[in-house]
Amino acid sequence: MTLENDVPPGPPASAPRTQAWPGEIPGIQSVELGLELFRLLAGAGAPCGLSDLARQAGMHRAKAYRYLVSLARAGWVSQDARTGRYGVGPAVRDLALSWLARQDPLRLAGEEARALAQSLGETCFVAVNGQGGVTAIRVCQPGRGVSVGVAEGALFDLESSATGRVFAAWQDPPARRLAASLRRDIRARGLAVVEGEHVPGINALSVPVLDAQGQLLLALTLVGHAASLQADPDGPAAQALRAAGQRVSATVGG
Repeated sequence: MTLENDVPPGPPASAPRTQAWPGEIPGIQSVELGLELFRLLAGAGAPCGLSDLARQAGMHRAKAYRYLVSLARAGWVSQDARTGRYGVGPAVRDLALSWLARQDPLRLAGEEARALAQSLGETCFVAVNGQGGVTAIRVCQPGRGVSVGVAEGALFDLESSATGRVFAAWQDPPARRLAASLRRDIRARGLAVVEGEHVPGINALSVPVLDAQGQLLLALTLVGHAASLQADPDGPAAQALRAAGQRVSATVGG
């Protein structure tokens, strides 16, 4: 039996059948105004002051402030207590992760990460370039032995971490924080290797997952203790990781 609430509402009976949804169907103006204000804030690329944001939206400061309060209560907007400026809130990250979870690259990479963690006995995770930087969003533990713990949401810098170096190597324009010679080497090998540079005694290998245009979508990373994970770009772990990344790239890239 299908419940009424489970059936998505169709267009009003008076709406033309040929009209693309939502077309000219009346909506809720206050919602659209609030979303437009949020779009301006999200697209700014940096925290904004109330006056600047209100001016861009063509609103009075008091009206823009009330919208920001409502958006902040829902988690879409945050305010810096020191500067008073507004930025995007944690709900944006949750929405982005929810959207990514519905995309094939993340699902396929997660499956490869689980398989690698089990077969190699090392922690394997998927990372994307999120709002706060390069972020681990799916972490798979081997379930046996002693493995390195990585928290979902952990951030990685572009210089000392293998994961960050992958993003820096495929960044366009090139990241200045990564030496040109190292960037060329990572792109040529299709792999970044760190031997205890990010955390002493911990090695990491990371590979890119690319789309059909060669743009970086995400990174697959293996991390483990130096005693068990070799920092060898041609070793068995590196070969298995590289093959996994290539499989995902081939699938999503067509």
